[in-house]
Amino acid sequence: MQSTKSHPVSAACCALFSLLLGGALLPAMAASASPASHAPSARVTGGSIAGTSTNGVDAFLGIPYAAAPVGSLRWRAPQAVVPWSGVRTARAFGNDCMQDKASNPLTPGYVNGMSEDCLYLNAWHPHGATRPLPVMVWIHGGAFIMGSGSLPDYDGTALARKGVLLVTLNYRLGRFGTYAHPTLSAEQGDAGPVANYGLMDQIAALRWVRANAAALGGDPENVTVFGESAGATSINFLMTSPLARGLFDKAITESGGAGNAIQALRGGPASAEAAGLAWARGKGVADGDVAALRALPAATVLDAPVRTVAAPVLDGKLIVRDTATAFRLGEAAAIPYLTGANDYEQSLMRWLPGAGDAMLAKLGGAGEPILAEYLQPDVARGDAVGRMWGEMAMVEPARRRARQLAARGVPVWLYRYSYVPQALRATVPGAGHDNEIEMVFATPSHRSRAGWTAQDQAMAERVSDYWVAFARTGSPVVAAAPAWPRFDAEGDRLMEFSKAGAQVVGGFGKVRLDMLEAAADAGRAP
Repeated sequence: MQSTKSHPVSAACCALFSLLLGGALLPAMAASASPASHAPSARVTGGSIAGTSTNGVDAFLGIPYAAAPVGSLRWRAPQAVVPWSGVRTARAFGNDCMQDKASNPLTPGYVNGMSEDCLYLNAWHPHGATRPLPVMVWIHGGAFIMGSGSLPDYDGTALARKGVLLVTLNYRLGRFGTYAHPTLSAEQGDAGPVANYGLMDQIAALRWVRANAAALGGDPENVTVFGESAGATSINFLMTSPLARGLFDKAITESGGAGNAIQALRGGPASAEAAGLAWARGKGVADGDVAALRALPAATVLDAPVRTVAAPVLDGKLIVRDTATAFRLGEAAAIPYLTGANDYEQSLMRWLPGAGDAMLAKLGGAGEPILAEYLQPDVARGDAVGRMWGEMAMVEPARRRARQLAARGVPVWLYRYSYVPQALRATVPGAGHDNEIEMVFATPSHRSRAGWTAQDQAMAERVSDYWVAFARTGSPVVAAAPAWPRFDAEGDRLMEFSKAGAQVVGGFGKVRLDMLEAAADAGRAP
């Protein structure tokens, strides 16, 4: 199950919290000047690295940003990276984090090693750039149980060509990344956060970026985090976490949801500690035997099949409250924010059988009046329930966060993505969850790669240009493109990306979204 070897992607305790709380321990050095005929090199935290240069883009792959979280470091905050001697080759992706790829398959044809030793990141920048570049840090999605910064859909080449330093990263997943146990909490005491090790990894990676961006040609004072699904949810948690303040300057969240899925650390049989204790007992670990807990084989900890979201834990240090409440109370970082969702988010329901019925049951008497807004003569009830679920899960929360931040005077931009690549329009009912990613990265996904058209490429250029402009200046202003208005609740305007192009829309779905918001305010949102 485990491998410590990094494979290239196919075509397709005094230092315990040093990275998390105190920054990198070793200074970053300026990148060395390399002629085009030689491999690009840089000196980063830990030592020197050598990457590759292809078609005008330098790439550094598989850079360790923290020590391997193995053995006694399992279920601890990430520690400082172990320095190396000589020049480390950074030309192949590091291991993916442990996950159940059989039950939760990644991109077809994707092959990469998997191990607990997985805290690596990747960086792309245009070759020969002479001025500090805006930095874009991608946090992948996958329900906190799957995914990797090495997936082909996240290739940073196209964005780097637009003049940014693009960084992707891995973070611990599943029970490796989110796990609580009374003994682990007692071991840590009040010294730092517990349970949310994947989020700790993200914070460590962002500290690494602040410390090393200049060495890779980036501007450490101009860092934008962007992510989708669990990656977007992570960003919302980071925006409200006291441990992540000041680590990034702008944020983009794509289909991040409401942020209400959170576990209490302790306090009853449904708490994260109680669940962790019961799981450990089921694996034959005696209460209090932390050494035996950490000695469990990685395959045992993985405990496949893995089909349940690894919801973050309210630990009181990294996470002090759910993000929906934190945004409502004005506790989110007041930084430029771009957010939105897709028109066919109900595509997620294939993983969630019964989700529509559960939603209506939770809504009670409020459910049918809202559903009536979705029922049309040519729309079957099941399809209407699906669309309502998708908008309640992703669309309404994006608009709500936009409203909450805008009310504080924070610059916010809202989007709706409904573009479907031309070759898929006959078979795909809409832009499903995560379908915007190929346009953001201007890189055809495995779904549409064979039929990528000039119109698809034009949309990819438009979307990625807006994202890059936002990262560069804090505003998605693109020359010769439709002006994207800053969001405010009164104007209620967003940018829609559809087969008609990029168009400003006012009051999208206002009646039904207002009804969904009222239901959420009444505590009926699932």
